[in-house]
Amino acid sequence: MSQWKKPPPVLILSGDEEFLRVRELREAVAVADEAGRSVEYVDGDDRGELSRVLSSSGVFFHDEILVVIENPENVDHGLVLRHHEAGSTDVVILLCQKGAIKKKSGLSKVADALPKQLVACFEKPKPWEEADRAVQFCVTEARKRGVELKEAIAGAIVKNVGLDLGILTFEIDKLARYMKVEGARDVEVAHVKATVGAFSELGPKPVVEALERLDPKGASAALANMRRTHAGHLGGATLRACAFVSRSAVKWLHIAALLNEGAGPDEISSRTGLHPFVLRKTLLPVAKRWGEGRLVTLLKSLARVERSVRSGHANSWVQLECALLDPLTTGTIYAG
Repeated sequence: MSQWKKPPPVLILSGDEEFLRVRELREAVAVADEAGRSVEYVDGDDRGELSRVLSSSGVFFHDEILVVIENPENVDHGLVLRHHEAGSTDVVILLCQKGAIKKKSGLSKVADALPKQLVACFEKPKPWEEADRAVQFCVTEARKRGVELKEAIAGAIVKNVGLDLGILTFEIDKLARYMKVEGARDVEVAHVKATVGAFSELGPKPVVEALERLDPKGASAALANMRRTHAGHLGGATLRACAFVSRSAVKWLHIAALLNEGAGPDEISSRTGLHPFVLRKTLLPVAKRWGEGRLVTLLKSLARVERSVRSGHANSWVQLECALLDPLTTGTIYAG
């Protein structure tokens, strides 16, 4: 939202995309602090507290206040709307809802009465739309920083880094700073290779792709590439590989468990929210290859490797290789 420097009396942030929602809240608080506006946090269920803050403005508190209302579903909508209609911006009410706004709630009555531009909803995309959304997010974030990033290069970044918007923001920020030092505006592959660490073919994605195929040679090669390019930071690389593989394995396990319950593709698609084409084309075959039992044990092995890294074990990368390669070469799972 672009209104934080001159905010209206009432605004709403909602949605289940936590990173974007929380980032917007932090920006609102940072701008308020910079402008000398005090910040008060109020529980939406505490109607008396909101009334007290509004009536005390200019008496007990600084003349200008940002009131952040958490848990606002049952907020006193009449009080909030009267404040909106009064038009005073000495007190700005920011209603922050985790998730969607429930129909017929006090918050929904406020949202219905406000202009649409004052209600920001940050919703997660459908699973099959996540990659495209992440690519567009990278392009937009780069442009905000004065850098032009082609979608093809943004797609390579997403393939390497993953779909986490927080991590992508960090990588784009790092890339933009590098571009500024280089005096360049249009991002090329060489710029990305210089800043985003091990690029595409050298990251954890190829490891996951080899596991999907139950391909021991491919997994071994991918792990060797990753180890070579992260030689000085094997602990971090181990955790990163664990996270990537675990994220995929959890999805495969969910599908394998539903298959064992007798669910068909249509039911699995409905219960998981996965696009039918993506499910049939890629995920169902992987879940069938691995099976529920092996996936459970694989996830336990990865959890042991992660604990090993965090406890300072010297050979955690070797443990990771054993955890991933043993079931591909011997049919057994590394026990740690």
